[in-house]
Amino acid sequence: MLHFRLLGTAAGGGFPQWNCACATCASSRAEPGRVSPRLQLQAAVWSSPDAIFLLNASADLRFQIEENLELRPRTDRGNRNTPIEGVVLTTADLDQVLGMLLLRKFQPLKVYATALVRRVLESNSFIRMLERVPNQLTWVEIEPGVSFQLGGSGIACTPFDMGGELPFYAREFGRNVPEQVSQGLLLEKDGMRIAYTPMVPAITDSLRSIYAGCGAIFVDGTFWSNEELSKAHTGTPMAQDIGHVPMSGKDGTIALLSDLPTIQKIFVHLNNTNPVLDPRSSAYNAVVEAGWKIGEDGWELGQ
Repeated sequence: MLHFRLLGTAAGGGFPQWNCACATCASSRAEPGRVSPRLQLQAAVWSSPDAIFLLNASADLRFQIEENLELRPRTDRGNRNTPIEGVVLTTADLDQVLGMLLLRKFQPLKVYATALVRRVLESNSFIRMLERVPNQLTWVEIEPGVSFQLGGSGIACTPFDMGGELPFYAREFGRNVPEQVSQGLLLEKDGMRIAYTPMVPAITDSLRSIYAGCGAIFVDGTFWSNEELSKAHTGTPMAQDIGHVPMSGKDGTIALLSDLPTIQKIFVHLNNTNPVLDPRSSAYNAVVEAGWKIGEDGWELGQ
């Protein structure tokens, strides 16, 4: 059986964001029971509780491990153990790799990543903390369109190109590198097929085709509107200028995927300015009425 759980659903900085007093962050601080705080985006997938795979590694990973019983070490297996067998990195963005540093306690770990993501990370000295003893870190190179198995789980994983640019800290590798920068993931087992795409710069025909064959899709929900960030913080860019299709509008995700026959459509990677974070908002109601769900921390496929 394919288990998939969202351990966090917020965009970088979490929710409420540490330095933000926008309307949604203020509401969450004042009424956390109504406008729930959220940890940064993180997901886990497994078929056996003894071999769990993380999809990226968020800065909130330690808290996410402690809040999910399946991810904790077991007392009957000695003082040092973990059910986490590996991490699939879809990008080199800091929000999705900083949690790697939290897994540095001499623990053997498999890391699935493209050659480009590996090069970017190994160019930074912090990665050496994961290679202090022999065989501590095992890299498994992945390629767009080429399926591989997550360990012995029986879960087939197929990366697919989502485009994008290298993060700012890695720009010395070039702004227009020939290799794919960001990946979506297609996960399959026992007839269940899901797509994990927390960063969507464009709704392409290829992406629509992938979504159409899935039982569930997890989609970039960073912004409700294209101008949302610039309205909340003067001088900031439009959503589409920084690689995110907004939820609303005629060119938004909801409209562009309105005819998709997918069983479950879930928005993840929610920015702190997004009004859908407040379940009392008209934006939240519009999402629900359109047949979508707003991902929640701790939500598991099948719930």
